[in-house]
Amino acid sequence: MNYRRGALGSGLLYFVFLLIVFMIVGGIYGGLIAFFGKGYDYRFDESISLSQEVKECFVREGFFDLTTELDKNVFLEKCKISGKVLEDGEHLIYMKNKNGVEFSIGVDDFKNRCFFSARFRNRDLPLCVPLESVEGDYLLVGSSQNSRRVVA
Repeated sequence: MNYRRGALGSGLLYFVFLLIVFMIVGGIYGGLIAFFGKGYDYRFDESISLSQEVKECFVREGFFDLTTELDKNVFLEKCKISGKVLEDGEHLIYMKNKNGVEFSIGVDDFKNRCFFSARFRNRDLPLCVPLESVEGDYLLVGSSQNSRRVVA
């Protein structure tokens, strides 16, 4: 005699077992993607906040009205911005006022790299905020600070 009363139930358990294995593997994969994923690109947000601070300082201190060259140390002291932050190789502040006086701190090549068309795809290129006033003052603030993994 052939007794097959529990054969259908044990066959369904294979399906349940495979479903649970796929869920566990999918959860591990999703967790790894979430942890080691692409990350957040905050270059443009940093450029916007830095440009607002610098513009307010330039207006408050009257740097747009200068007829002589602006000293870097005077700028850092009056605007209360750290020189180590601006000279780390990932930032630029460039100003040219209506009198033709130019001031630059940071990476000078960003004046060119800020306008490359690949800057949105390549995270090593800076994203910049150009501000131009009616009087002829020009301010360019850029950041290429990219999120990187820190190896501990």
